[in-house]
Formats: sequence, structure tokens, C-alpha cells
Amino acid sequence: MIEKQRRYKFDDYLLRERKGRYYVYKLEYENGDAKETYVGPLADVAEKHIKLKDEIGGVGGTPHKAAAGI
Repeated sequence: MIEKQRRYKFDDYLLRERKGRYYVYKLEYENGDAKETYVGPLADVAEKHIKLKDEIGGVGGTPHKAAAGI
């Protein structure tokens, strides 16, 4: 039987699955050694990201109209 992958790495972030839930860790490198810092559950991290994006008017908003003649 093939074992399911439980770790996913994206740049300096690591996702781990435990008991059907996903958790986010930040990877920091010091002198060639990797240190993992716990960030939080993936669901909470995603909600916070969406909330912050909406507060600053980030990606996905309505584009502004250009001035006349541009």
C-alpha cells in the first residue's frame, strides 16, 4: 500500500497533515540548519490572509479607471 504524503513544502513554508488537519510552519535557515516555527492551522492562516487582503484592498479588487487621454 502506498503511503500518503503528509508534508508539503512551498518556498519557506511547510504544510503538515495530522489527523486530517493541516498546519503551517515557517522554515528559517541558520548556518545551514533548518528551524521550523509554528504559524498555526491552515484554515486560520488562510482566513487571516483574506481578511488582511480585503482591508488593504489587495488583489481581486475592482481596477481603477485611467484618467482621460491615457
